[in-house]
Amino acid sequence: MDFKLAGKVAIVAGGSRGCGLACAEELAREGASVVLTGRQPAIVEAAVARVEAAGGKVKGLATEMVSEADVRHIVDQCRATFGDPDVLVVNPPSPTLISGLEAIAESEYVLAYEYYVLSLVRFLKEVIPAMQARRWGRIVTLGTVGMKSPHLQDPQYSQNIRVAAAAVMKTMAHEYGRYNITGNTIATGSFDSDLANDYIAAHGLTPDAFSNSHPIGRDGQPEEMGAVVAFLCSDRASFLSGETIRVDGGATRNLF
Repeated sequence: MDFKLAGKVAIVAGGSRGCGLACAEELAREGASVVLTGRQPAIVEAAVARVEAAGGKVKGLATEMVSEADVRHIVDQCRATFGDPDVLVVNPPSPTLISGLEAIAESEYVLAYEYYVLSLVRFLKEVIPAMQARRWGRIVTLGTVGMKSPHLQDPQYSQNIRVAAAAVMKTMAHEYGRYNITGNTIATGSFDSDLANDYIAAHGLTPDAFSNSHPIGRDGQPEEMGAVVAFLCSDRASFLSGETIRVDGGATRNLF
């Protein structure tokens, strides 16, 4: 299936590892020019080499993706290298709020809100005007199944911060749909990646703690996430917008 992404320009913020890297690879494989970001220079360099080895056009940026200056730098570098972005994929870093309400400092809550909500708003403000002018744009954010079925390990993070980001995307999709700009959030389940393994180790969980809860009996593979994101960023998904879509191997029991 041709996703008609050849000649498009994509930013994958948080695209140097795991599912983010898989998204960057798949978009490049479909013909898009990709700017990917990460916080660690060596990991960003390795990600760029991997995408280039697959024949993709890519630029890597070792940078944070939170402040107005961070976001503006990323988008400016994209414009200077490939042009205005047609596609934006936002894959924020791992959760910071893993404790109950009484144990969380107010400053931690504010910081998490900036990471997961305000950073997204800043990206939207930077990329939407050009998408609006061209009457075409695709925006996808990676969230967590905790938005649909909250985890006991991180209730505050899942129930509040990520849900607010999904609400931002829903509002954006409603406001800019008439310009052929779509926006969707992915409620990500357990995937086999370095970041997921780091999370499991940090919280004293066993490697099969999540995979055993999946009806299909395994964790997702990053390339499976990449395929879903590439579809959502294509013309084939032009009528799919404003949704929070679970990609979790059927692990959550919710109907909606």
